[in-house]
Amino acid sequence: MADAAAVLGRDRPLRILSFGCSSGEECLDLADIFPNAVIKGVDLDDKALERAAAISHDRISIEKSTYEAISSGGPYDLILAMSVLCRYPLPKGVVNIKDVYKFGVFIDTINLLHDSLKPGGLMCIYNSMYFFDDCPVSLDYVPLVSRNVNLGWMPKYYSDGDAATTVEHYWEGQVYAFQDWVRTASADFVSKTEAIGHVWINPRSRGSRRVDTPFWLKRR
Repeated sequence: MADAAAVLGRDRPLRILSFGCSSGEECLDLADIFPNAVIKGVDLDDKALERAAAISHDRISIEKSTYEAISSGGPYDLILAMSVLCRYPLPKGVVNIKDVYKFGVFIDTINLLHDSLKPGGLMCIYNSMYFFDDCPVSLDYVPLVSRNVNLGWMPKYYSDGDAATTVEHYWEGQVYAFQDWVRTASADFVSKTEAIGHVWINPRSRGSRRVDTPFWLKRR
């Protein structure tokens, strides 16, 4: 988040959307990082929203995720969609994800967030199954390149639903596939990850797609 603060200004009166805020911890973190920001959190999970209702903060509001709720707090300077534009775990036997998560649904969500973001604002997309680069609105953005990138542990898929990458976790000289990593590291697997690598199944089909850019700057 230091990269976002460097671009947007840590002390500015920003408007921030936590899209898929769960029980609100991300909103609290954002309030600490950006001390003058107004933060809107939205989520679809009723149980998570019940837990989020316990948060009392004069710069944070959390609501059920609807078009109206999102629009009411915008336009935003920063939108975060972290580990929400995905379906996990996948049902057993699913190979092509369009059977459970169509690219068109991803596009519709990205378009909604795009329309809610100010020009000059930042979109943070982390652990998405599809590539932001494959969305038409990505032409309005430039990647915010950083050396401090967590690539995420979600495999990537092309717009037709076919797998584009597999993910490997590196720990103490060993290489693990994701499922093996979860079994090995148990609930503490995130903190034990030394590095995450995306391996392209067919490198020739990569094109200009990126797996290493969570932040995108909206040009227009």
